[in-house]
Amino acid sequence: MIRLLAILLLCSFSAIAQSGSGGVFTFLDRNIFAGSSALGNTSYIHPGPTGAYAVQNPLLLSDSSIHQLDISIGSLGNGVRLLQGSYGFKLKGKSVIASVQSVQYGEFIATDPWGTVLGEFSAGDLAINIGSQLGSFKRISFAVSGKLINGTYESYQSWAVASDWVAMYSLAAGPDMALIIKNVGLQLTAFGNEREPLPTNLLFAFGDKLEYAPFRWTFVVDQLSKWNLGYQDPNLVNIDPVTGEQTQETFSMLNLGLRHLSGSIEFLPTQRLHLMVGYNFRRQFEMSIPTRRTSGGFSLGAGLFFNSFQLHYANELRSLAGRMNTLSLSFNI
Repeated sequence: MIRLLAILLLCSFSAIAQSGSGGVFTFLDRNIFAGSSALGNTSYIHPGPTGAYAVQNPLLLSDSSIHQLDISIGSLGNGVRLLQGSYGFKLKGKSVIASVQSVQYGEFIATDPWGTVLGEFSAGDLAINIGSQLGSFKRISFAVSGKLINGTYESYQSWAVASDWVAMYSLAAGPDMALIIKNVGLQLTAFGNEREPLPTNLLFAFGDKLEYAPFRWTFVVDQLSKWNLGYQDPNLVNIDPVTGEQTQETFSMLNLGLRHLSGSIEFLPTQRLHLMVGYNFRRQFEMSIPTRRTSGGFSLGAGLFFNSFQLHYANELRSLAGRMNTLSLSFNI
């Protein structure tokens, strides 16, 4: 296992210059676990007794979440299914989190160039992830994860390797902070003739629990290596009624800045009940339409903690087209 992790990390370093929010295998940029989904995918420094949070940051594994198995199922409609399983354990004194992520995009109709139906085909992505603590220096702790990735779309297939690198700073009193670079890697084999970049993401997360109130807050500033996340939006094209000339509306500096920001609040009324809400400005802006108000970008959920297992549920409003529901079950084995 350690040898496989080392191979993945060495391969991924050869593509460390790749960055940006686009590319192939964009599903890697999120944790399918319902608790993370409810928090708007901001749970990079989220402590607690649930090991599934450690899929994105192995430093979050604790003694209470070792030997904990998590199974998560998500549905986005139209046959799109998201699955994730994770398990935390000790290896030579180091905490290790292993996980498998799968995204199935449903069944599609295959036709020839003349439109004749030839049958059906499926498409899906798969990632195997192993993460572990590396060590610490004063108050800064380090961790790394290695990923083996596969995508199969009909007869087309691609393999890739990637890694995540984490540096986390913790204080006895004050917010926790983490600097994370995700999905540093490369395609080993491409779907076509040209390799595509992986969705590398450099982000900064910080948050804390209020000392005298049952609330935990978190903010994440992501895509730090790419300032302009704007694009040519056909809904923001103005047409001069006289000349017919088309001009594209420009985005303000505030709009471009907020696209990097997401946040969450968790309400902790008891040890057995956690209520969560998250917000992602970029998703809200990109999923909106000029003629309708929408709550896209918001997510909410709850966690129930029992003696022998945990249940988490998340509901994300992705767009006016529908919501994504995720359910997770965690238990010690």
